[in-house]
Amino acid sequence: MTTIDDRPVNPPDEPEPPTNRPPSMERVRMWLRRPYAKGIVILTIIIGLALLPLAWLILVPMNVTGAPASAIMQDIETTVFWFTIVSVPIVAFVYAVLVYSLIKWRGHSGDTIPEDESPAIRSNTIGVVLWTAFTSALAFFLVVWGLVALAQITQNAYGTISADQQPGDAQSVIVNVTAQQWVWTFQYPQHDNVTTDVLYLPKDRPIYFNVTSKDVIHNFWLVELGVKIDANPGAITQTGVTPNKLGTFNLRCAELCGMHHAYMETSVEVLEDRAFNSVMRELGGGRTS
Repeated sequence: MTTIDDRPVNPPDEPEPPTNRPPSMERVRMWLRRPYAKGIVILTIIIGLALLPLAWLILVPMNVTGAPASAIMQDIETTVFWFTIVSVPIVAFVYAVLVYSLIKWRGHSGDTIPEDESPAIRSNTIGVVLWTAFTSALAFFLVVWGLVALAQITQNAYGTISADQQPGDAQSVIVNVTAQQWVWTFQYPQHDNVTTDVLYLPKDRPIYFNVTSKDVIHNFWLVELGVKIDANPGAITQTGVTPNKLGTFNLRCAELCGMHHAYMETSVEVLEDRAFNSVMRELGGGRTS
């Protein structure tokens, strides 16, 4: 008598469904018990602790010429600091895998059997959920922080105020900035169009810049004040800032503009309001705002 097995058979190209797969959490514990998993976790912690001081060290080159002299530059430094903090665990994990691979997985020789493969992450519900939640939270943090910081910097730079609405009352100072190879010229229309090659600004008053160029594209960069905008020939770009610190700061061209680009720099003098008006009068500006 012949017995025919009429049970359904999976197509040859498809794997058989698992019959004794352990729960997701148990597979996570199994993975963590593996020698390479422990090694990668330990290396991630060590490298992360070693990289953490970068969040402070990265601010050192930003302050080589001086500390922030405006709310804009302070916002920029704060953003750089926290973005570095957030990136440390990711960088640490990547380097941990790289270091462990170079040390332990360079090759296999001998008669010993290599370590078993890790359980597939794509079929581990907890692993997929944790990875998705972590990356989504990180992306959400970066996007929200970036939008808030951008809005704050735009507000502090008066980027939402059009050129024909820029105020000319006693509370603000307008400066027309002209770039040309390889010098800067500053004109103060509220002070009888006094013209200087050193930028004079009053402390704690909003400054509005109308920036243009006579020849090629330059870039108007007030280093410690966090202002950076292109100076385009035949066009005017607007930006602004409120200096909150007295002192002498740096103004440079940040766009390669010719042979003497590196020397296209001058000083920024932030003065008390009374001292600023006095300088304007000494330079021939009879009218003071």
